[in-house]
Amino acid sequence: MDNFEKQERKREARRRLAAQRGRAGRLRGRVVAGSLICFAMLWGIVFGQMVSGNDPVLASKAKAAARRESPAGGAAKEAIETTEPEEVESQLAEPEAEEVEAPIEAEAEFAPEPEVEPEIEFEAEPEPEPELEPLTTGQS
Repeated sequence: MDNFEKQERKREARRRLAAQRGRAGRLRGRVVAGSLICFAMLWGIVFGQMVSGNDPVLASKAKAAARRESPAGGAAKEAIETTEPEEVESQLAEPEAEEVEAPIEAEAEFAPEPEVEPEIEFEAEPEPEPELEPLTTGQS
């Protein structure tokens, strides 16, 4: 194999490596671009639902709150669905009177707390500082 053939093979190998790197770079770019597009689309959908008032998370909370506000909760809906239409109209027209308990007066049940005088704090006398002995070394 002469020198010319070796150089030609090296050029061919470099060309193939460059082409492979180029394909890998394009593939990575497409994957990143696709991921960003999907991410943006999903956030757009979520944002659009929230702006339009169709937020699924808030909707489930609103339904639960509506059930809590009704007098019989979810049982009222079931009872209405199983009864005849004439009975439903009479039930809706004549709400049952609910017993209302009288408010509890806090003053009547609990006796007022006795007034307590604050404790007097005495300041302690400062401790006398110990007298320091002069420092002596063996070199004096």
